[in-house]
Amino acid sequence: MRTLLFVALGLSAVASTMTADASMQAQVQSYAEMVCGTNLKTGNPEEPSAKKRCISGLMKLGKNAFKVASPSIQKCKQEANFFSCIKGHTTDTTKIKQAARDHGREIKTMSKTPHHLNSPRLDRLGETIQHVLGKRSILWSNNSKTWGCKGRNLYGYYRITNELVVMCQGFHNGDLVELIDTLKHEGWHAVQHRCRNGVPYLDDQQIAARLPQRDAINVHSYHPKQRRLESEARVMAKIDDAQWIQLVKNECKGKEERPYKPDLGFTYSTF
Repeated sequence: MRTLLFVALGLSAVASTMTADASMQAQVQSYAEMVCGTNLKTGNPEEPSAKKRCISGLMKLGKNAFKVASPSIQKCKQEANFFSCIKGHTTDTTKIKQAARDHGREIKTMSKTPHHLNSPRLDRLGETIQHVLGKRSILWSNNSKTWGCKGRNLYGYYRITNELVVMCQGFHNGDLVELIDTLKHEGWHAVQHRCRNGVPYLDDQQIAARLPQRDAINVHSYHPKQRRLESEARVMAKIDDAQWIQLVKNECKGKEERPYKPDLGFTYSTF
């Protein structure tokens, strides 16, 4: 009796597997007819020969057919051997996962505070800038692709469009003096834009007297309309912290932090 029962259970399991396989094949068949019968770019009916190759190839893939992105299917429809082409695209889900991991790593490269660095001087200077531009106005990038720091010889920049100081911390290699110089430099660009409407604080003689020769040569690579403001920012980066902070406060008095306006791609108004 035990033997007969075992055999009966075994046969039942085989039948169940066969039913599951048949069900999966039916799902693949239905899916293949849908995506193969239509041009996934234009929405028009697909050419009969391309449709036939496509259905045959997806049926060979079985359940893996569901892992292939539609652009890959449409691309391979044009190939004489659809199956050979589509086999190389069944890792689309893996690519998506990899993109998600890359995105996660990218997020970690960006911060509102310096990466792995505690400096009261940077804090004071940063707070002065944030008092003018807002709490979200300084972004510390540790080789971030998103903000243009990775792979470039760039210490930092001021982005006028959203009033953001971007510090490319990875390029400084832990040099605190350099970081402070850059923060004051880009912070002063914010003062020029937000508080002085693009008009320099120093006159030409003051700038010429204080600008190091190396910087004077380098500034000539800038657009003529930017040279004076760039030169002034380089001079201001070298002055004493306390004097710099006081100048920012004086020049931006009454023009401090405005309500944060997120870049939504359309006109923003508060509720």
